Amino acid sequence: MDIGMVSIFIAALVIMGIIIYIKANMKICEPNEVMIFSGRQIKDKDKKVVGYRVIRGGRGMKIPLIETVRTLSLNTMPIEMDVTGALTRGTIPVNIKAMANVKIAGKSEDGLDNAIERFLGKSPAAIASTAREILEGTIRGILATMEPEEANANRLALAKQVAADAREDMQRMGLVLDTLKILEIKDDKGYLDAIARKKNAEVQRDARIVEAVSNAEASKKESEGKKIAEVAEIESRRSVVENEMSFRVQQAEWKSEANRAEEKSKLAGDISRMEETKTLEERRVEAHKLKYQADVVIPADAEKEAQQKKAAGAAAFTLEEGKAKAEALKLLREQWEHEDSKELFMIQMLPELVRHVSKVVASNLNIEKLTVVDSGGGSSGGGSGGIPHVVGNLAGSVNSFFEQMKTLTGLDIVKIMEERQQVSLKEKNGL
Repeated sequence: MDIGMVSIFIAALVIMGIIIYIKANMKICEPNEVMIFSGRQIKDKDKKVVGYRVIRGGRGMKIPLIETVRTLSLNTMPIEMDVTGALTRGTIPVNIKAMANVKIAGKSEDGLDNAIERFLGKSPAAIASTAREILEGTIRGILATMEPEEANANRLALAKQVAADAREDMQRMGLVLDTLKILEIKDDKGYLDAIARKKNAEVQRDARIVEAVSNAEASKKESEGKKIAEVAEIESRRSVVENEMSFRVQQAEWKSEANRAEEKSKLAGDISRMEETKTLEERRVEAHKLKYQADVVIPADAEKEAQQKKAAGAAAFTLEEGKAKAEALKLLREQWEHEDSKELFMIQMLPELVRHVSKVVASNLNIEKLTVVDSGGGSSGGGSGGIPHVVGNLAGSVNSFFEQMKTLTGLDIVKIMEERQQVSLKEKNGL
């Protein structure tokens, strides 16, 4: 056989063994029971060593050969009780039927540890018998302090007192009392029946007395009612007469008030019409006044304000123009201090000066016809005359003008123009 197959077979056996072990020793605890694992020494939450551990709901693993597992049911156990011959405070024996629901405590603080110690391994009947004995003893003890009729009348209070007194004893045993009902209270001597008959007789007697008193009161009240009704009828008739008289007087007063109100209304209407007429006249005067204001006063005021603003604007414009001219003259003066600036300035102003000079000459000299007369010498005598002479005179006049400008301003315009021309030729030739 192959070694791999052997390994797989052994592993399968091991897994099956583990599953069988877990299934045999895993214990599942239902929600309505408590499971006790005993056989080992462990410590509880108070650090005390005990020989068991408790699981309530869930699951736990049992250690084979060491631990044993048993359960306690937490289901409710109904208990019927017939307490016979229980002596009351008046030494009257009574019989009581009651119904209780008891269960094992589910928590340590409610007495679960006490229940484990006392009821582990016992049947529910034995547990119910123990609870019955505790409750019957408590009922007998409480009845000894009560009258029979008191216990019968207050069954709910009796049940609450029995539950309160039995709680401590039940907890010592690890039991919890869920409910307790007193179903019936009787006695063999007929004491409660006698009390019931006495109570019935008293109730009937009181009922007859109350009925007789009620009848007497009813008769008295009936006669008083008749008397009151007769008096009320008389008073009603008198009231009707008084009301009629009062109505007539009131009616007369109403008519008088109506007449006065009518006269007041007429007078108020006249006054109202007069006041409306006065109001209309006042509004008409006010309308004429407003029309005059809109047609005459307001346009005049607007025209006056417009003229004032126009004059103020013109004055402001004149002031700003003067400031601008002063600033320009100041800048011209500063630039005039530089020699180069003077030359540039004069060059820029030269066309304007020529234009003004020409304009002055033209305005003062009106030549309608120019006649050129030759002196007769001709050109052979070395002299010049006619048109050449006039042209030469014009050139001389131009030269004389530049000489005068040099004398007046200190600027040699011809020289400046020649220098500028030379600079332009050099720049053009790339020198």
